Amino acid sequence: MAAEQVPGYRIVHMIGQGGQAQVYLAEREADGLRVALKVLDSKLRHDRVFFERFLREYKLLTALENEFVVRIYEQGVTGDRAYIAMEFLPSGTLASRIREGLDSHAALRLAAQIARALDAIHSQGIVHRDLKPTNILFRANGQPVIVDFGLARDLAASSNLTVQGQLLATPRYMSPEHFLGQRIDARSDLYSMGAILYEMLAGQRIYEAETPASMIDMHVNGPVPRLPEHLAGYQPILDRLLAKKPDDRFQSARELFTSIAI
Repeated sequence: MAAEQVPGYRIVHMIGQGGQAQVYLAEREADGLRVALKVLDSKLRHDRVFFERFLREYKLLTALENEFVVRIYEQGVTGDRAYIAMEFLPSGTLASRIREGLDSHAALRLAAQIARALDAIHSQGIVHRDLKPTNILFRANGQPVIVDFGLARDLAASSNLTVQGQLLATPRYMSPEHFLGQRIDARSDLYSMGAILYEMLAGQRIYEAETPASMIDMHVNGPVPRLPEHLAGYQPILDRLLAKKPDDRFQSARELFTSIAI
């Protein structure tokens, strides 16, 4: 079944595509509301792990009623298509804003807002596990919003729905313990936040590597990158966020927010 045939929605155009799903701008036929319609790839509809992870994303999002988390409207399954209708966020991604350039004040303000969002997520026992600039979008009023909980894990759940031998998250923002297959908790998201904050402040990515293996080695063994001299006052925050051992990081998003609130 084509995405254009999702009952109750009229597809406007595709706005994003990943390895497991496509996202469309759509209009809800009942009232004309514009939504982001995330549709699981039909080839994965009968893959238990991917299908159950897709269904779980809806459940996790419905539990997260927070101003900094994408709003969720509906989930459905029709034929070979599973879909989630959620808030359409029209004002681009953090990745785009980083490319355009952020001053240090704007970067710290955004980091504080994202930390508040992580605090809300973590307080529900959920770890995002794929926090990155393309998963932080903006409402028309400029408010950042965290999206894409497809890899999120409820720490109270008995199954983490992993795929053997596959690296599903984005290596540039993954924590050392994630690479090493160790226990992941909220502090892993804080490491990802550190990689994002470095990128916002420095205007360049945390590590550059020619191969995924080299990228992994940098995260696991490489030194924390240094900020330019005029931004050195923010280095202590980065050093804690990007510590190799979780015990050496900020221990909660609330602690991070308190440290950078402006």
